[in-house]
Amino acid sequence: MRDRSPLSRQILVQSTLAGLINLLVNPAIDYLTSRHEPPQRVWGVDGLVVGFVLTSLILSTLVGVFSARAARRLDADGMATPRWLRRLPRRGWSAGLALGAGAAVFAIAGSWLLSVAGVTTMSLPALMAVKAVYCGTLGFWVARLVILRTLA
Repeated sequence: MRDRSPLSRQILVQSTLAGLINLLVNPAIDYLTSRHEPPQRVWGVDGLVVGFVLTSLILSTLVGVFSARAARRLDADGMATPRWLRRLPRRGWSAGLALGAGAAVFAIAGSWLLSVAGVTTMSLPALMAVKAVYCGTLGFWVARLVILRTLA
C-alpha cells in the first residue's frame, strides 16, 4: 500500500466530497423538476442532451470555483504537475468551465451513441441513475484537476 502525503489525502477527500455532493444533488434536482413528466427524449430542445450540456458547464464551473478556493488554503508540497494540466486556466471558474466544455463534448457523443443504439427516450429512474454516475464522476475529476492546477 502506498503512503500518501497529507496534501494528497486532502485532495482526495475534497475531490470525493465534491463527487458525492454532485452524485446526490443533481439526481434530486431531476427528480423534483421531472417527477410528473413522461420519459424524456434524448434529442430536442428539452431533451437529455441539453440537460447534460448545461449540467456539465454549470457543475464544472461551480466545482472549479469552490475547489480553487479550497486549494488556496492548502500548502503546496512541490508536487510535479503534468504539462497538459498546466495548460488549464489559472482561475478556478475558468478551469472548471473549460473542463465542463470538454465534458459536454463527451455527453453529446454519449447521447449520439445512445441514439445509434436505438434509445430515444429515458425514464426518470434511469435518468437519475445515469445523472448520479455522470455528475459524481464529473464533480470528482473537476475538483481534483482544479485543485492540482491551482497548486501548480
